[in-house]
Amino acid sequence: MRRAIIVALSLSLLIAALPSGAYAQIYRYTDERGQNHYADGLEKIPDGYRGAAVPLGLRNAPVSATAIPVAAKPPGAAMIKYTPGQRIMVDVKINGAVTAQLLLDTGADRTMISPRTLLAAGVSISRPVATGSITGATGTDRIDYVIVDSLEVGEARVGRLAVGSYELASAGFGDGLLGRDFLDQFRITFEAAKGEVHLAPK
Repeated sequence: MRRAIIVALSLSLLIAALPSGAYAQIYRYTDERGQNHYADGLEKIPDGYRGAAVPLGLRNAPVSATAIPVAAKPPGAAMIKYTPGQRIMVDVKINGAVTAQLLLDTGADRTMISPRTLLAAGVSISRPVATGSITGATGTDRIDYVIVDSLEVGEARVGRLAVGSYELASAGFGDGLLGRDFLDQFRITFEAAKGEVHLAPK
């Protein structure tokens, strides 16, 4: 989970660096200081880091290939607008009732939502289905995992998901992180020139 926090802080660098016309695999690599970096294609990674670069399973697709007109958007799809170079904040509906603003984080394995937001959505946080820990700048904290009946981004919906009940102390995270447990249910494409992320059913 520590990796999730580091990646969240670096995500804006990834988006700002994506060219609009290339269809390239996105990779993550770590420098000698432990800092994560991102590149769209192995050829853009310094030679010394290529061997340990990790493909993220995401591609920066050209506009002509991935633009989804509103009238033709398939059921279960969603478009997220963002300002290039800024963090991607996503409006997520919890249990079909309460809307939270979560930071889209392709490096976070699990979605984390603040306890106060979960309580507002009617989620019981007193009986977690699992527990874990998260290590940050202030040390190691316990994190409880609870079940939400559904998470929705536009028409993109995932039912019954175990999410972390945790208050992120760092500024700029909104009500939490939207992680790969949700995102991996969809095909994700970025349109950097237009400031859009598209989620489509797999």
